[in-house]
Amino acid sequence: MMFNITKHIYDCKFAALAAVFALWSLTALANDQEANEFYQQGLNDMKSGDYIDAANRFLDSELKADTVSLKANSVKAAMNAYSKAKFYYKEFEMIERLIIGYPSEIDFGEMVDREYHLADLYFKGHRDPAFWSLRWVPWLTGPDKSIEMYNKALKHAPFANSAPRARLRLAVLMLENDQFSKALKQLRKLIKDNPNSEYCKYAYLELGNALFQLSRRGDGDGKYNRETLKIFKEFREKFPKAAENDWIDKCLLRSKDIQAKRMLGIAKFYNRIGRTAPAERYLNDILLKYPDSKSADKSEEMLTDIDKSYVPEGFRPELKSRLQKYSVMPIPAEPSKIIQVPENSGGRHLLPMKDLGIKEKKKANWWEFE
Repeated sequence: MMFNITKHIYDCKFAALAAVFALWSLTALANDQEANEFYQQGLNDMKSGDYIDAANRFLDSELKADTVSLKANSVKAAMNAYSKAKFYYKEFEMIERLIIGYPSEIDFGEMVDREYHLADLYFKGHRDPAFWSLRWVPWLTGPDKSIEMYNKALKHAPFANSAPRARLRLAVLMLENDQFSKALKQLRKLIKDNPNSEYCKYAYLELGNALFQLSRRGDGDGKYNRETLKIFKEFREKFPKAAENDWIDKCLLRSKDIQAKRMLGIAKFYNRIGRTAPAERYLNDILLKYPDSKSADKSEEMLTDIDKSYVPEGFRPELKSRLQKYSVMPIPAEPSKIIQVPENSGGRHLLPMKDLGIKEKKKANWWEFE
């Protein structure tokens, strides 16, 4: 009898589970059916050109759907609708939803390439309309999303073919938005991970220039200055024939001036409080490391006053110019001869008088003028 009771309980549990499973199946079917209705509405809106309404219907379909494939297809359809409407950031958000939520239902490489392309469009100036109904007003646009888009694309595929260019553009945008530490990190990563890329050269220049500007103010320990010298020297070794080398030479000289001036100020402080030993050490460092800086002569003079046994060098090279050189190009000659300009015509002419070559034509074709 005990066995029969146990069997009966087991049969009841099995029947209950079967009922729950059947009910769940019917609910899922009903939900997918409702999702398909929203999907069909979205397709109809796409045909009529109502792309934003279509995208909303596709997202409703994703919300109602229970099967993963239908959810993913709904998001793909919404992505295409936003693309048709040129709402590229919304399209980007749909791609992110597909990559994170439905990775098995997409071509990952294709999606990431599209993310890079959309980020490039934003970098070149595209902005989504702030309001779909007022999209015809050119100045009612949404914010710049370039930094966010590049960051997410690089996170998904840091070694894609488009990654070096994207990382360089991201760093430039960060510099323009005063995100200096993040920009320097991106530039260093580009140089490290893509040393043979065509964008590596520009990463060196951007990194060196950013460090040089930072070294001019608030560089107490000279960290930025030292890295500036290192980056520019690496650039000259890697690109010896680059046109930017003259500018780099000037930056190197100015960087040495900045560091030497800072060290001279520290030496003066120690000398003023009577601690001549560290003052001599800083002055010697200036003469050894930065002999071609503007502070070298003052450092030598000060060291001579402190240490009477110090013998200054008999020869010091002439300071090089810190000014950038530019090639002089003459204004190209005009193809026509000007006989008289308005300012020399006594107020008779408003435009320059040009020689039309009538005399030459008359000599060559004299019969046309008889």
